[in-house]
Formats: sequence, structure tokens, C-alpha cells
Amino acid sequence: MTLIGKQNNRKENSEIKARDYLQLLIVPIIVIFIFRTQLIYDPMLNYFNVNKVKGVIFNEKNYERRGHLTNRFSYSYKFYYKGEQYTNESNNQDLKVGDSIDIIFISFFPSINKIVE
Repeated sequence: MTLIGKQNNRKENSEIKARDYLQLLIVPIIVIFIFRTQLIYDPMLNYFNVNKVKGVIFNEKNYERRGHLTNRFSYSYKFYYKGEQYTNESNNQDLKVGDSIDIIFISFFPSINKIVE
């Protein structure tokens, strides 16, 4: 093999390695994004001091997968903290518009919240 052939082979190998490293980086990022509630938000709600407020279910439907075919959905809820409104999906088909619920959230990051079960 000539010197030029060896250099081209090294260049191809380094491109393949870079692509492999990129894939190894992207896959965990996607997994963390998909499961962010279970991996990040829920542990934060268990670790940090949380505030508890009353929220209310309002008329914003969140359809489940293929919900437009099966008509399966849940409503969103909202609550107020320091004059700001925060919303989230209830993921509970039993809750109806106007129902009052207890919500916990982190005071320095109220967008991380969940319904108290």
C-alpha cells in the first residue's frame, strides 16, 4: 500500500470514528429527552423542597397516542404562583373540567410540577 493509500485509509477511519462517537452521544440525549419526566423531573420533586397549591382542570384536551381515532384524552390543569399561570397535562382520564386538584412544584422552577396522588 502506498503512502497516499494509507493516509486516505486513516482519514476514512477517523471519519467513521467521529460518526460513531456522534451516534453514541445522540442516543443518550434522545433517551433522556423522551424520559425526562421519570429521569429528571420526578427525582427533583422528591429531592428539593416543594410547595403545594390548589389547581384546576381546564378545557384543554391532550390526546393519547392514536387518540384521534379512539377519542382517548385527558385534560390539562393550571395553577398560579406569584401571579404567573403554569399548566401541565393531567394524564388522568378520570378528571373532568372544573375539578380541583393538589399540585406540588419546586418554588425556584414552578414549571416542574405534578399532581399529588
